[in-house]
Amino acid sequence: MASATERWHRLVVVSAHPDDESLGVGGLITTAHRAGIDVYVVLLTAGEASHPPGREVTRHALATERLAEMDRAVELLAPGTPVVFLGAPDGGAADVEDQMVVALGDIVGDGEGTLLVAPWRHDGHPDHEAAGRAAAEVARSSGACLVEYPLVMWRLSEPDDAPWEQMVRLDLAPEVRETKLAAIRAHASQLRALSPDDPPALSGPMLAHFTGSAEHLVLTPADADALDPSDDALRQRA
Repeated sequence: MASATERWHRLVVVSAHPDDESLGVGGLITTAHRAGIDVYVVLLTAGEASHPPGREVTRHALATERLAEMDRAVELLAPGTPVVFLGAPDGGAADVEDQMVVALGDIVGDGEGTLLVAPWRHDGHPDHEAAGRAAAEVARSSGACLVEYPLVMWRLSEPDDAPWEQMVRLDLAPEVRETKLAAIRAHASQLRALSPDDPPALSGPMLAHFTGSAEHLVLTPADADALDPSDDALRQRA
């Protein structure tokens, strides 16, 4: 069976907001980087709408802070990895979906040997779903293999509603999990309350899910056929 490094030479991760990459696939990013696979991260929005604008923080200031947090987190996960920022509006990625397809297609290019990873098309958040649709379109045109990662689905849905039959599980080595946790902590704006009436964006069960010892990824049927379950980076069915 081919190893992950023989099958894939490039990992392109699409993140709709700063922190999606660390929460959803931080372990995969680190695993791929440590295996010698080239990693690229594509960020769609600055996440400026994660908190209501007010005296505590303006949207411009929050965008600036979150972009810096993203750079720190990715540097922890995969040192030297470039982050390409597309500048879509937070909450309005679907409005520029066609432009995202073009930009992401330019980045992916020839998809041979490329694992393209994006938020799940049915996640329940409009930006995540737009990102997933754009990535699916690029995968179809380029030949890249698409893997999707749920985010808010874990909060919005019951466990039985998850698409388990389409999922694979990536078990994280202890040192990989520690790196992922450090990257999540780098997104400090999402872990603190900006005011007494404004709770942290990441807290409770939602955060607990992403700090565990495994990541769950969704494969479409066509990509499931192309993906070797024995790959080092994607080894187990959920």
